[in-house]
Amino acid sequence: MSLELRIEQIEEQHIEPYMRLSRSEYGEAAAVSQYDHLRWKFIENPQGPSIGIHLYKDGELVGRMAALTRTFAYRGRRFRAAHIVDFLVHAQHRGMNSLFQLASGLKRLSGFDFLLIMAPNPAGAAVWEQFVKMREYFDLSVAAAPLRPIALLHSSGKIRSGILAPVIDPLWKLLSGVAFRLRGFSRRISITTEWPRPDEFDQMSANDWGDRVIGLRSAEFLEWRYRRSPVFRYNVYFLREDGELRGYFVTRRAVYDGIDCLFVVDAFGRSDMREKAWRVASNAGVRRAGDSSPEMAMILGNTAWGPLAAVNRIPFLKVPPRFLPRKTAIYAEWRTEPAFEIREDNFYVALGDSDVV
Repeated sequence: MSLELRIEQIEEQHIEPYMRLSRSEYGEAAAVSQYDHLRWKFIENPQGPSIGIHLYKDGELVGRMAALTRTFAYRGRRFRAAHIVDFLVHAQHRGMNSLFQLASGLKRLSGFDFLLIMAPNPAGAAVWEQFVKMREYFDLSVAAAPLRPIALLHSSGKIRSGILAPVIDPLWKLLSGVAFRLRGFSRRISITTEWPRPDEFDQMSANDWGDRVIGLRSAEFLEWRYRRSPVFRYNVYFLREDGELRGYFVTRRAVYDGIDCLFVVDAFGRSDMREKAWRVASNAGVRRAGDSSPEMAMILGNTAWGPLAAVNRIPFLKVPPRFLPRKTAIYAEWRTEPAFEIREDNFYVALGDSDVV
Protein backbone atom coordinates (compact mmCIF):
# COMPACT_ATOMS: atom_id res chain seq x y z
CA MET A 1 0.00 0.00 0.00
CA SER A 2 1.34 3.46 -0.94
CA LEU A 3 1.82 6.36 1.43
CA GLU A 4 -1.29 8.41 2.20
CA LEU A 5 -1.10 12.18 2.68
CA ARG A 6 -3.57 13.88 5.06
CA ILE A 7 -3.87 17.52 6.15
CA GLU A 8 -5.33 17.48 9.66
CA GLN A 9 -5.78 19.77 12.64
CA ILE A 10 -3.58 18.34 15.37
CA GLU A 11 -5.75 17.02 18.20
CA GLU A 12 -5.46 14.64 21.14
CA GLN A 13 -5.49 11.51 18.99
CA HIS A 14 -2.36 12.66 17.15
CA ILE A 15 -0.14 13.02 20.23
CA GLU A 16 0.58 9.31 20.74
CA PRO A 17 1.52 8.76 17.05
CA TYR A 18 3.76 11.85 17.27
CA MET A 19 5.46 10.35 20.32
CA ARG A 20 6.10 7.03 18.58
CA LEU A 21 7.56 8.68 15.50
CA SER A 22 9.78 11.00 17.57
CA ARG A 23 11.06 8.18 19.75
CA SER A 24 12.04 6.12 16.71
CA GLU A 25 14.42 8.95 15.76
CA TYR A 26 15.39 10.81 18.94
CA GLY A 27 14.78 8.37 21.79
CA GLU A 28 12.51 8.84 24.79
CA ALA A 29 14.41 11.67 26.52
CA ALA A 30 13.92 14.30 23.80
CA ALA A 31 11.29 16.99 24.39
CA VAL A 32 9.47 16.08 21.15
CA SER A 33 9.16 12.50 22.44
CA GLN A 34 7.18 13.50 25.54
CA TYR A 35 3.40 13.64 25.69
CA ASP A 36 3.07 16.80 27.81
CA HIS A 37 5.47 18.76 25.62
CA LEU A 38 3.76 17.76 22.39
CA ARG A 39 0.34 18.59 23.77
CA TRP A 40 1.54 21.98 25.06
CA LYS A 41 3.24 22.80 21.78
CA PHE A 42 0.57 21.76 19.31
CA ILE A 43 -2.77 21.96 21.13
CA GLU A 44 -2.45 24.68 23.78
CA ASN A 45 -0.96 27.43 21.58
CA PRO A 46 -3.23 30.46 22.25
CA GLN A 47 -2.62 31.97 18.81
CA GLY A 48 -4.54 29.23 17.04
CA PRO A 49 -4.73 25.55 16.12
CA SER A 50 -1.79 23.62 14.68
CA ILE A 51 -2.15 21.87 11.34
CA GLY A 52 -0.38 18.60 10.62
CA ILE A 53 0.88 17.51 7.20
CA HIS A 54 0.87 13.76 7.78
CA LEU A 55 2.05 10.70 5.89
CA TYR A 56 0.44 7.36 6.78
CA LYS A 57 1.38 3.82 5.86
CA ASP A 58 -1.31 1.22 6.61
CA GLY A 59 -2.85 3.67 9.09
CA GLU A 60 0.43 4.32 10.96
CA LEU A 61 1.96 7.81 11.02
CA VAL A 62 5.35 7.58 9.28
CA GLY A 63 6.05 11.21 8.36
CA ARG A 64 5.02 14.68 9.40
CA MET A 65 5.40 18.42 9.23
CA ALA A 66 3.46 20.71 11.53
CA ALA A 67 2.25 24.27 11.00
CA LEU A 68 2.18 26.24 14.25
CA THR A 69 -0.05 29.30 14.09
CA ARG A 70 2.02 32.43 14.73
CA THR A 71 0.58 35.95 14.65
CA PHE A 72 2.66 38.89 13.40
CA ALA A 73 1.80 42.57 13.64
CA TYR A 74 2.63 45.26 11.08
CA ARG A 75 1.29 48.83 11.03
CA GLY A 76 -1.76 47.99 13.12
CA ARG A 77 -2.69 44.88 11.11
CA ARG A 78 -2.26 41.23 12.09
CA PHE A 79 -1.13 38.38 9.87
CA ARG A 80 -1.30 34.62 10.42
CA ALA A 81 1.88 32.74 9.67
CA ALA A 82 2.18 28.98 9.38
CA HIS A 83 5.43 28.35 11.23
CA ILE A 84 6.59 25.00 9.81
CA VAL A 85 8.29 22.76 12.39
CA ASP A 86 8.92 19.09 13.23
CA PHE A 87 9.83 17.78 9.78
CA LEU A 88 10.43 14.06 10.30
CA VAL A 89 10.06 10.85 8.27
CA HIS A 90 10.57 7.37 9.72
CA ALA A 91 13.89 5.87 8.63
CA GLN A 92 12.16 3.02 6.77
CA HIS A 93 10.15 5.41 4.59
CA ARG A 94 12.65 8.13 3.73
CA GLY A 95 13.13 8.89 0.07
CA MET A 96 12.09 11.17 -2.74
CA ASN A 97 8.49 9.95 -2.70
CA SER A 98 7.84 10.85 0.95
CA LEU A 99 9.71 14.13 0.58
CA PHE A 100 7.70 15.23 -2.44
CA GLN A 101 4.42 14.22 -0.80
CA LEU A 102 5.12 16.28 2.31
CA ALA A 103 6.23 19.22 0.16
CA SER A 104 2.98 18.96 -1.82
CA GLY A 105 1.10 19.07 1.48
CA LEU A 106 2.46 22.55 2.12
CA LYS A 107 0.62 23.75 -0.98
CA ARG A 108 -2.66 22.50 0.49
CA LEU A 109 -2.41 24.55 3.69
CA SER A 110 -5.11 27.20 3.92
CA GLY A 111 -6.07 29.98 6.31
CA PHE A 112 -2.58 31.49 6.54
CA ASP A 113 -1.13 34.69 5.10
CA PHE A 114 2.39 33.31 4.72
CA LEU A 115 4.60 30.32 5.48
CA LEU A 116 7.59 30.82 7.78
CA ILE A 117 10.51 28.47 8.32
CA MET A 118 13.57 28.85 10.53
CA ALA A 119 15.81 26.09 9.15
CA PRO A 120 18.12 25.00 12.00
CA ASN A 121 20.52 22.87 9.94
CA PRO A 122 21.87 22.42 6.38
CA ALA A 123 19.71 19.33 5.74
CA GLY A 124 16.54 21.28 6.45
CA ALA A 125 17.78 24.20 4.35
CA ALA A 126 18.27 21.88 1.37
CA VAL A 127 14.64 20.71 1.63
CA TRP A 128 13.22 24.24 1.62
CA GLU A 129 15.48 25.50 -1.17
CA GLN A 130 15.65 22.54 -3.55
CA PHE A 131 12.30 20.79 -3.12
CA VAL A 132 9.87 23.40 -1.82
CA LYS A 133 11.57 26.21 -3.77
CA MET A 134 11.17 28.71 -0.96
CA ARG A 135 13.13 31.92 -0.89
CA GLU A 136 15.82 32.41 1.76
CA TYR A 137 15.58 35.93 3.14
CA PHE A 138 18.40 36.18 5.67
CA ASP A 139 20.39 34.21 8.24
CA LEU A 140 19.97 34.71 11.96
CA SER A 141 23.16 36.00 13.55
CA VAL A 142 24.99 34.71 16.60
CA ALA A 143 26.72 36.66 19.35
CA ALA A 144 28.54 34.97 22.22
CA ALA A 145 30.07 35.92 25.55
CA PRO A 146 32.45 33.36 27.13
CA LEU A 147 31.59 32.96 30.81
CA ARG A 148 34.03 30.12 31.61
CA PRO A 149 36.63 30.30 28.82
CA ILE A 150 38.91 27.45 29.91
CA ALA A 151 36.01 25.06 30.44
CA LEU A 152 34.64 26.18 27.06
CA LEU A 153 37.93 25.46 25.26
CA HIS A 154 38.16 22.09 26.98
CA SER A 155 34.62 20.97 26.12
CA SER A 156 35.01 22.12 22.50
CA GLY A 157 38.25 20.14 22.13
CA LYS A 158 40.54 23.16 21.75
CA ILE A 159 42.65 22.17 24.75
CA ARG A 160 43.24 18.71 26.17
CA SER A 161 42.90 19.46 29.86
CA GLY A 162 40.63 21.69 31.89
CA ILE A 163 42.94 21.66 34.90
CA LEU A 164 43.35 25.45 34.76
CA ALA A 165 39.60 26.08 34.78
CA PRO A 166 39.21 26.33 38.61
CA VAL A 167 41.92 29.01 38.64
CA ILE A 168 41.31 31.10 35.52
CA ASP A 169 37.54 30.82 35.08
CA PRO A 170 36.63 32.45 38.44
CA LEU A 171 38.95 35.37 37.64
CA TRP A 172 37.36 35.72 34.20
CA LYS A 173 33.91 35.60 35.77
CA LEU A 174 34.90 38.49 38.07
CA LEU A 175 36.22 40.57 35.14
CA SER A 176 33.24 39.86 32.91
CA GLY A 177 30.94 40.71 35.82
CA VAL A 178 32.61 44.11 36.02
CA ALA A 179 32.09 44.53 32.26
CA PHE A 180 28.39 43.74 32.59
CA ARG A 181 28.05 46.20 35.47
CA LEU A 182 29.81 48.98 33.55
CA ARG A 183 27.64 48.49 30.46
CA GLY A 184 24.36 48.91 32.28
CA PHE A 185 23.22 50.55 35.51
CA SER A 186 20.39 52.94 36.20
CA ARG A 187 18.65 53.95 39.40
CA ARG A 188 15.40 54.47 37.50
CA ILE A 189 15.32 50.92 36.16
CA SER A 190 14.51 47.94 38.34
CA ILE A 191 14.67 44.24 37.41
CA THR A 192 12.19 41.81 38.94
CA THR A 193 11.07 38.23 38.39
CA GLU A 194 7.54 38.88 39.64
CA TRP A 195 5.08 38.13 36.84
CA PRO A 196 3.17 41.30 35.76
CA ARG A 197 -0.58 41.63 35.42
CA PRO A 198 -2.04 40.75 31.98
CA ASP A 199 -3.10 44.35 31.35
CA GLU A 200 0.49 45.51 31.90
CA PHE A 201 1.71 43.12 29.21
CA ASP A 202 -0.95 44.29 26.81
CA GLN A 203 -0.15 47.96 27.43
CA MET A 204 3.54 47.25 26.91
CA SER A 205 2.91 45.46 23.59
CA ALA A 206 0.35 47.92 22.19
CA ASN A 207 2.81 50.56 20.98
CA ASP A 208 3.73 51.42 17.39
CA TRP A 209 6.91 49.90 15.93
CA GLY A 210 6.44 51.75 12.63
CA ASP A 211 7.83 49.94 9.58
CA ARG A 212 8.70 46.83 11.59
CA VAL A 213 7.25 43.33 11.68
CA ILE A 214 6.83 41.91 15.18
CA GLY A 215 5.61 38.54 16.40
CA LEU A 216 2.62 39.23 18.65
CA ARG A 217 3.58 38.92 22.32
CA SER A 218 0.33 39.15 24.23
CA ALA A 219 -0.07 38.31 27.92
CA GLU A 220 -1.73 35.01 26.97
CA PHE A 221 1.06 34.06 24.55
CA LEU A 222 3.83 34.87 27.03
CA GLU A 223 2.11 32.91 29.78
CA TRP A 224 1.92 29.88 27.48
CA ARG A 225 5.40 30.23 26.02
CA TYR A 226 7.45 30.90 29.15
CA ARG A 227 5.43 29.71 32.17
CA ARG A 228 3.45 26.67 31.08
CA SER A 229 6.07 24.73 29.15
CA PRO A 230 6.24 21.28 30.83
CA VAL A 231 9.83 20.59 29.71
CA PHE A 232 11.68 23.84 28.97
CA ARG A 233 12.52 26.04 31.95
CA TYR A 234 13.02 29.78 31.48
CA ASN A 235 14.30 32.65 33.56
CA VAL A 236 12.24 35.76 32.83
CA TYR A 237 13.36 39.21 34.00
CA PHE A 238 10.99 42.16 33.83
CA LEU A 239 12.17 45.74 33.36
CA ARG A 240 10.36 48.50 35.14
CA GLU A 241 11.24 52.14 34.70
CA ASP A 242 9.84 54.38 37.43
CA GLY A 243 7.57 51.46 38.33
CA GLU A 244 6.06 51.02 34.84
CA LEU A 245 6.55 47.73 32.95
CA ARG A 246 8.76 48.51 29.96
CA GLY A 247 10.05 45.16 28.75
CA TYR A 248 11.27 41.69 29.56
CA PHE A 249 14.34 39.52 28.99
CA VAL A 250 14.31 35.70 28.84
CA THR A 251 17.13 33.18 29.20
CA ARG A 252 17.29 29.41 29.14
CA ARG A 253 20.20 27.11 29.87
CA ALA A 254 20.73 24.31 27.34
CA VAL A 255 23.47 22.33 25.63
CA TYR A 256 24.40 23.46 22.10
CA ASP A 257 26.80 21.22 20.15
CA GLY A 258 28.24 19.95 23.43
CA ILE A 259 28.63 23.42 24.97
CA ASP A 260 26.81 24.44 28.15
CA CYS A 261 25.07 27.65 27.01
CA LEU A 262 22.88 30.32 28.50
CA PHE A 263 20.64 31.31 25.59
CA VAL A 264 19.09 34.74 25.30
CA VAL A 265 15.69 33.42 24.22
CA ASP A 266 13.81 36.69 23.95
CA ALA A 267 14.11 40.41 24.60
CA PHE A 268 11.11 42.60 23.98
CA GLY A 269 9.41 45.72 25.24
CA ARG A 270 8.17 49.14 24.26
CA SER A 271 9.49 50.58 21.02
CA ASP A 272 10.77 53.68 22.84
CA MET A 273 12.96 51.67 25.23
CA ARG A 274 16.40 53.19 25.55
CA GLU A 275 19.45 51.09 24.71
CA LYS A 276 20.72 51.59 28.22
CA ALA A 277 17.64 49.87 29.63
CA TRP A 278 18.34 46.78 27.51
CA ARG A 279 21.94 46.76 28.74
CA VAL A 280 20.63 46.74 32.30
CA ALA A 281 18.36 43.82 31.40
CA SER A 282 21.14 41.72 29.90
CA ASN A 283 23.34 42.61 32.86
CA ALA A 284 20.78 41.01 35.17
CA GLY A 285 19.89 38.11 32.91
CA VAL A 286 23.46 36.91 32.33
CA ARG A 287 24.96 37.69 35.73
CA ARG A 288 22.18 35.81 37.56
CA ALA A 289 23.08 32.53 35.87
CA GLY A 290 24.11 31.11 39.23
CA ASP A 291 27.27 29.89 40.91
CA SER A 292 27.61 26.94 38.54
CA SER A 293 27.61 29.24 35.55
CA PRO A 294 27.34 28.10 31.91
CA GLU A 295 30.40 28.08 29.71
CA MET A 296 28.97 30.65 27.33
CA ALA A 297 26.09 33.08 26.89
CA MET A 298 24.64 33.15 23.37
CA ILE A 299 22.28 35.34 21.36
CA LEU A 300 20.72 33.69 18.30
CA GLY A 301 18.29 35.85 16.39
CA ASN A 302 18.03 38.91 14.20
CA THR A 303 20.50 41.26 15.86
CA ALA A 304 20.30 43.83 13.03
CA TRP A 305 17.93 46.06 15.01
CA GLY A 306 15.68 46.21 18.05
CA PRO A 307 16.26 44.82 21.56
CA LEU A 308 18.67 42.09 20.44
CA ALA A 309 20.79 44.69 18.67
CA ALA A 310 20.90 46.77 21.87
CA VAL A 311 21.85 43.73 23.96
CA ASN A 312 24.57 42.71 21.52
CA ARG A 313 27.37 44.74 23.08
CA ILE A 314 30.59 43.89 24.93
CA PRO A 315 31.15 41.35 26.44
CA PHE A 316 29.00 39.82 23.66
CA LEU A 317 30.90 39.53 20.38
CA LYS A 318 29.39 38.69 17.01
CA VAL A 319 30.47 35.29 15.73
CA PRO A 320 31.53 35.32 12.05
CA PRO A 321 29.40 32.90 9.98
CA ARG A 322 32.45 30.82 8.98
CA PHE A 323 32.97 29.84 12.62
CA LEU A 324 29.41 28.70 13.25
CA PRO A 325 28.75 24.94 13.46
CA ARG A 326 25.51 25.54 11.55
CA LYS A 327 23.49 28.39 10.13
CA THR A 328 19.86 29.21 10.83
CA ALA A 329 18.14 30.68 7.79
CA ILE A 330 14.76 32.38 7.48
CA TYR A 331 12.54 31.16 4.62
CA ALA A 332 9.11 32.54 3.80
CA GLU A 333 6.43 32.41 1.15
CA TRP A 334 3.33 34.59 0.88
CA ARG A 335 -0.03 32.88 0.39
CA THR A 336 -2.00 36.12 0.22
CA GLU A 337 -1.03 39.38 -1.44
CA PRO A 338 2.30 40.43 0.13
CA ALA A 339 1.64 43.08 2.78
CA PHE A 340 5.22 43.82 3.82
CA GLU A 341 8.78 43.04 2.86
CA ILE A 342 10.71 40.51 4.90
CA ARG A 343 14.13 42.03 5.45
CA GLU A 344 16.87 41.69 8.01
CA ASP A 345 16.39 45.31 9.05
CA ASN A 346 12.63 45.11 9.64
CA PHE A 347 11.67 41.54 10.66
CA TYR A 348 12.28 40.98 14.37
CA VAL A 349 12.99 37.35 15.23
CA ALA A 350 14.34 35.94 18.49
CA LEU A 351 14.54 32.36 19.72
CA GLY A 352 11.23 33.00 21.46
CA ASP A 353 9.63 33.10 18.01
CA SER A 354 10.99 29.63 17.30
CA ASP A 355 10.24 26.31 18.99
CA VAL A 356 13.66 24.73 19.47
CA VAL A 357 14.76 26.21 22.82
